Amino acid sequence: MDKNLTNISDVNGNHNSGLSPSTLELKEIKRPNVVKRLIASRRRIVEKYDEYTKNITWLKKVIYFQHRYFPIPLFLYDYIFRSHTISVLFNFYGYHVWLYKYGTREGNHLRYWNSKDSLYWHFWRQTDKNENIKKILAIPEINACLQNSELVACELGFGIGKHYRQQWSNNKLKEYLAVDTNKYICEYNKRYYKKNKNFKVINSSAEEFINSEQKFDILITSGEVFAYFEPKLVDYIIQKLKQKGVKIVMILNEGSMTEDILWPDGTYEYNFKKRLMENGFADKQFYYEEHENKVVKYIVMC
Repeated sequence: MDKNLTNISDVNGNHNSGLSPSTLELKEIKRPNVVKRLIASRRRIVEKYDEYTKNITWLKKVIYFQHRYFPIPLFLYDYIFRSHTISVLFNFYGYHVWLYKYGTREGNHLRYWNSKDSLYWHFWRQTDKNENIKKILAIPEINACLQNSELVACELGFGIGKHYRQQWSNNKLKEYLAVDTNKYICEYNKRYYKKNKNFKVINSSAEEFINSEQKFDILITSGEVFAYFEPKLVDYIIQKLKQKGVKIVMILNEGSMTEDILWPDGTYEYNFKKRLMENGFADKQFYYEEHENKVVKYIVMC
């Protein structure tokens, strides 16, 4: 007689086998749901904590006073905010330190981003993750090009390279050019990435760099680099890409797939696809994804 445990019932006719496929399936369904709920709950708690701490008026005044007269040295600030846990718990502190200077820029965005003070923002946000990088690397042509030892990549507005640290550093490129107009950031990068053999720091504005003799195959930008440029400069840079030898473009966290957008603070979201197609790249393949507000999460041309 075959003993099928899935058919054993108790006196009330209720199924009681721990080996039942239906029970196992329920467990498989419940586990991820529980995990998702815990993650969602934690996210809500963190968001409420962050919102609450950012809006404590007296705490904001204390941080402004402290940063004005007794600022934490940059090297220590960098070390402190390399911890994701500290970044979450003390996000309010980094926020107010950034806002203290950025809030007084009076429309001169580049003056702030070229200053030494901007390193406080870069160090505060250095643990930020960008899940879209994984989606970009899933594109076969992109994964292949980053492992091509004959190609040169250029990242305009490199900052301290938080996205490079996550994924781009794992490349076999002939050269990776980290271009930034902030001399303090460039000095930091020369020290931080000195062991990266194919890595080169270039202290230059985007316009100066695009007018140089340097050729490159891949253009990368991330995090509103073009947003601070005037339309004429963006047009000029895009027009020069073919001449520079560019074959692949990867732009993260900015742009629009419709008309250009001018925000109240004077920054822009540009239609990169339209400009690229009008300047010699109409035969290329484009991949992109948008946020709900129509700002582009990423756009890739290859």
